[in-house]
Amino acid sequence: MTLNKIPVNLITGFLGVGKTTTLQNILKRKPADERWAVIINEFGAVSIDHTPFAGADENGLIVKEIAGGCICCSANLPMQMTLTLVLRQVKPHRILIEPTGMGHPEAILDMLRGKFLKDVLDIRATVCLVDPRQWENEDYREHETFIDQITLADVLIANKIDLAGETLTKDFLEWAKALFPPKILIGAVEHGDIDPNWLNVEPFPQRKALHPHAHEHEHHHHHHHADELPIPEIGKPLMRESHGLGRYSCGWVFSPDEVFELPSLKKWVSSLQNVDRVKGAFRIGTDWVLINAVSGEFSIEYLAYRRDSRVECISVNPLPWKTLEDGLKNCLIKEPTTQAV
Repeated sequence: MTLNKIPVNLITGFLGVGKTTTLQNILKRKPADERWAVIINEFGAVSIDHTPFAGADENGLIVKEIAGGCICCSANLPMQMTLTLVLRQVKPHRILIEPTGMGHPEAILDMLRGKFLKDVLDIRATVCLVDPRQWENEDYREHETFIDQITLADVLIANKIDLAGETLTKDFLEWAKALFPPKILIGAVEHGDIDPNWLNVEPFPQRKALHPHAHEHEHHHHHHHADELPIPEIGKPLMRESHGLGRYSCGWVFSPDEVFELPSLKKWVSSLQNVDRVKGAFRIGTDWVLINAVSGEFSIEYLAYRRDSRVECISVNPLPWKTLEDGLKNCLIKEPTTQAV
């Protein structure tokens, strides 16, 4: 009996390009009779990106997060262990892998093509999302990992074109069409609304990274798996710092019994200086919301997630994290004191 290989896709793209939103859109169109697995790798020790998928297990979707590390590094044992677990326990019909925004895709692709997995996995298109506004920025255009995310993509998508504007989007698409080896498919979308059929594109086998060692001189510190973080006590949030890949991050986890005030959170996010990205799941009253902010733009959506409140900030340089924590604590609703009867 021949074993059917499991199709697998990498969804890559730099910080803040909209990978998680894209995944959500893809998964909305997942065939109802199929089990899919999503593996999400986050840069910081406090994982956030899995929170929009809370409660999805009942719908044939399993989400595994690998926090506090980079699955693109050569010693990506957590990735191999997670993938093995998913293959054995879930037996999925498809696997989607979202590396961290600073992650280099080549080592992951090499692992997926390795002798232990090549007979099990059917590697489909690597999909790379690009915000044309980042592409226009010289700092990004010269960033080796940013370059190689684009270089290794089979399907290259301009995302957030409603924000980038028609002229810039056109410039990016013209540039993309001239790349060699050519992309198999080039698209332009808003809000990560890509066609799920693009996942089935046959990959071009000879793509090679231009900067395969771009991230090897960086070291990632303070590894913590998301499951290792206990639920904190009221008034004692957990704080975890990480650094590597040219970025610093700090994350906090608050008790699920603590309630945040949404207007204060908005003000806090808007006040942050020199932060590349801030993303957090917060309890506001009886609801939880996801706040995602990049370069001064932020979105808010309601979540089914209920485990705790958690947030992560990523920046180029270390920041006064304790001051940021104090600002977060000031966004909490102060419970009225109980009066003696």
